[in-house]
Amino acid sequence: DTDVNAPALAEFLDYNNNLHGSSNTNNTNSNNNTPNNTPTKITSLAYITAGTGIGVGLVINSQPVHGRLHPEGGHVPVQPLEGDMFGGYSWGRGVVGSGGGIPFEGKNTVEGLGCSVALTERYGQMLLLEEDERDEKDRAGGGTGIATIAGSTSGSNDKVDSKAIDRSILATLPNDHPIWDHAANALANLCTTLLLTLSIERIVLGGGLMNCAGLLEKIHLRTAQLVNGYLDLPAVEDMGDALIVTSRYGGDAGLMGTIALAKMALWEEEDGDNENETDQDEEDVRVDEEQQQQEQEAMKRAAFNTGLWNGVLVGAIGAGLVCKYCLYGSGSSRRR
Repeated sequence: DTDVNAPALAEFLDYNNNLHGSSNTNNTNSNNNTPNNTPTKITSLAYITAGTGIGVGLVINSQPVHGRLHPEGGHVPVQPLEGDMFGGYSWGRGVVGSGGGIPFEGKNTVEGLGCSVALTERYGQMLLLEEDERDEKDRAGGGTGIATIAGSTSGSNDKVDSKAIDRSILATLPNDHPIWDHAANALANLCTTLLLTLSIERIVLGGGLMNCAGLLEKIHLRTAQLVNGYLDLPAVEDMGDALIVTSRYGGDAGLMGTIALAKMALWEEEDGDNENETDQDEEDVRVDEEQQQQEQEAMKRAAFNTGLWNGVLVGAIGAGLVCKYCLYGSGSSRRR
């Protein structure tokens, strides 16, 4: 299975098997609760990993989704923030057609706007704009020092090379940096799409980007804005308990997913053995019934044949007695 379907299965099994912790007991999603607000088991879950790329794993009707291919939710289109001119990351450009192309060429997609590659390239563009503004103010020696701040490998008197900026720069950005608004918007668009298309019951977010402390709350708020009251969702302040949560496994989500897949494979093997035993038992019963039926039919035939020959014998004896009576009986009358 995939590296996102596996943690999706792990999160799904953990939630249903345990229903523990504040993130479960305070669940206010009406779809997952009984009238007394007790959380009930779910049948669907989405796991989103947000890092270098953005991937989606799905469990629907309690089973991982495969179909034509594994889910590729990271490539669905999104609605950019108003005034956003970024367009998408460089990975999607210049590769068109089959054999390596990226859907929508990465233009205004979840991954094209929200993965760490896209966010780093966007940050580089922001720095270029800042540098251009400084150039306008001081054309004599404008822009010095910007490349060093950006983490660029170029010299301090050169223009910033947005592609030379390392993605690790994102970890240094404050939680209120505009970069995170764009990340939250991309992921919230994905959450909204999952809610509308699959009526998903629980969405779990993982990956390196979720280390940003304020990102989850931004996703909650933006998701509520995008859904626009169309669905009966928990209040924004309750989404972190009831609907859109971070992975309880953190960086071990993939490992726990692998363990979950191994458990499922073991269960399926045991079920298969039990089914084989059941099939063998049913076959033995069928054979026994057929043997009993054959024996009964043989007994019936034997009884019929015995009765038939007994009838012939009795008939023959009777016929002999009649003949004897007719011959000797009539003779005795003549002698008298």
